[in-house]
Amino acid sequence: MTERQSWGSKLGLILATAGNAVGLGNILRFPSKAALYGGGAFMVPYFISLFLMGLPLMIIEWVIGRYAGRYGHGSMTGILGLFFNHASWARILGSIGVAIPLLICMYYIYIESWTLGFAFLSIFGEIPTPVVTSNANEAIKPYLNFFREYTNPSATAYFFLLLTIAINWFILQKGVKKGIEITAKIGMPAIILFGFILGLICLSAGNWKGFEGLKFIYNLNFSRISDPVVWIEASGQIFFTLSLGMGAIAVYASYTSPREDVIKAGMWTAGINEFVEIVIGASIAIPAAFAMFSALAIPELAKEGTFRLGFITMPAIFMSFPLGEYISFIWFLLLFFAALTSSLALIQPLIALFEDEMKWEHSKAVNISIILITLGAHLSAFVPNFIDELDFWAGCFLLLIFGLIEIFVFIWIFGINNFYNELTKNTNLKLPKFFVYIMGILSPLFIVFIIYYWVIKDFENIFFIDEPNKLIARVFIILFILFLSVIAVKSKKIIMRDIRYLKLMKNLDR
Repeated sequence: MTERQSWGSKLGLILATAGNAVGLGNILRFPSKAALYGGGAFMVPYFISLFLMGLPLMIIEWVIGRYAGRYGHGSMTGILGLFFNHASWARILGSIGVAIPLLICMYYIYIESWTLGFAFLSIFGEIPTPVVTSNANEAIKPYLNFFREYTNPSATAYFFLLLTIAINWFILQKGVKKGIEITAKIGMPAIILFGFILGLICLSAGNWKGFEGLKFIYNLNFSRISDPVVWIEASGQIFFTLSLGMGAIAVYASYTSPREDVIKAGMWTAGINEFVEIVIGASIAIPAAFAMFSALAIPELAKEGTFRLGFITMPAIFMSFPLGEYISFIWFLLLFFAALTSSLALIQPLIALFEDEMKWEHSKAVNISIILITLGAHLSAFVPNFIDELDFWAGCFLLLIFGLIEIFVFIWIFGINNFYNELTKNTNLKLPKFFVYIMGILSPLFIVFIIYYWVIKDFENIFFIDEPNKLIARVFIILFILFLSVIAVKSKKIIMRDIRYLKLMKNLDR
């Protein structure tokens, strides 16, 4: 039996798991949602959701990841199997937890390649010349056309897609310690450094007019505090920004020492992620837009969505600044590092499945994982609406469903007392037992609330379609989950053989 991988240092562990959570959503999605839903009216439910749903689910994945790692499991296939004596149905159910991050990564890595491509295009002067106007729609028009041509996809976009996949492959081949950890030690400080530079530039723009944009996000406006849509969007942002419900945190936690303080690690992970989101993320996009346009234009720009804000509106703003091509380069490099640390984490659950359950060598596990990612990335690039379907089903619906499964299994099936004992093991911060009940009761209520308003209320429009491309995406999702289910059942024999071998060795030692 080969020895499982492990982290080289606590700093590397924290930076890697923080990098797992930190991504494009922190820098693009958060400010647009906060601005769209009235600043303070968004931030109040945002922080309530963080404490009642985000932190509890974060700690659940840390606790269970450390626990399962002691038994040689990192993927959700093995982890759920562990709790049900590796019953086939449990391992198949766990396969959904492996499929979710991989399906997300199949389109996420394509978007990641845009950030790398736009960074190089910025520094080489290929980004369009800015149109000097106070009209936001006129200012962004050349950048909208440029974005559409690039993502058609162009030959340049395809080259950077292959390059981005190759970068991920190279780092993952180096393993947890020499690949992911070293990347996080470089990438996370770079994200914070570039974030501070851009934040300072954006806040000081227009004779420090950017500060008005920051105040716009954090203004104490409670006019929409009773609006359920605001609560849904705020709690949804927390769920996605912390990478919950997909098993990616649990995989990283499984490589820790059994003596690791998971409460402290979970708090650090969430803390760094929130710092990048509510400090750096809030200091760039909206303040820059505020400095260039008017306050009235901010909600309209926020409505355009994450991709439009990041790849169309922001280049239009930055290219109008002095040394705009260099500022645009830093912006897209910041987005690339944020996306890279996340894509590595999204692929690792499948690598862990192949290594821990199939007992494959690391190099083979990485190669097969990257081949599958490459297949999905090509479909994302060349099949219209493929990204949107994967984003909804893997990045929303299945994510929420699996979050409920995690809470039910890891707290109620594992048992309140067992979970609490594992939670308080090797930690200086002894949380009261009622915190487990918050995890087990309030957190799932939040998730059900999100599912109802995002999915069930619009059931007919979501589930019944007649668009061929969307149907292709749904068939692909089903086939991919079936493929992982076959792996789950096939690997059961290998796992049970190893368990019998270990029992035999213990009996011989006696």
